Amino acid sequence: MTIAASDCERCRPGLVAQPVNAASSLAYVGVGGALARRAGRGRRSERALAWATVAVGLGSVAYHGPGGRLGQRTHDASLLATLGLLVVADIELLRHGREVPPAVLAAVVAGAVAGSAPARSMEVQALAGVAAGAAEVARVLRHPPGTHGPWARRAELPMFAVGAIAHVLGRTGGPLCRPDSRWQPHALWHVLTAATLHLRATDTP
Repeated sequence: MTIAASDCERCRPGLVAQPVNAASSLAYVGVGGALARRAGRGRRSERALAWATVAVGLGSVAYHGPGGRLGQRTHDASLLATLGLLVVADIELLRHGREVPPAVLAAVVAGAVAGSAPARSMEVQALAGVAAGAAEVARVLRHPPGTHGPWARRAELPMFAVGAIAHVLGRTGGPLCRPDSRWQPHALWHVLTAATLHLRATDTP
């Protein structure tokens, strides 16, 4: 059973139900790999965030590919882990780089797995999204930009906003939804949010 039908693209029979949305999910894998290389031996939270971003890409491929309950759970758990780790990474920046104990990172991941249960996943995603958004706003307002920060910081919000609009208006039944098109709004959401994470890394000293 495919569950990604709300993301507009027509679900096809076979291993990959939504090829455009599945292919665009690989943007997270590419960006996550780049973030992992950039993080190097830096703060644990940034390394964990990088690998969680890779996991989001793989989980999204599973969700838009074979689909089913396992695909949904993998997608939701990796998404929640990424949002939670983003909050932790931003808090550390606001604490002048002081790292949280490893147990905190483990608790975030464990909480993401627990929160991805279908009965409560949407509500937990909403709360995690608000927390991540608030953490990002606090980072932008209170933390100095990196070497390339000025241009990256100016681009972050518009890029995310365009992706969010595409995501909302491109849902199944929405004004931008074209189920058989090769240009899917949800795919644009994938690419632009992955790019936003890359800009965040560029903006972070």
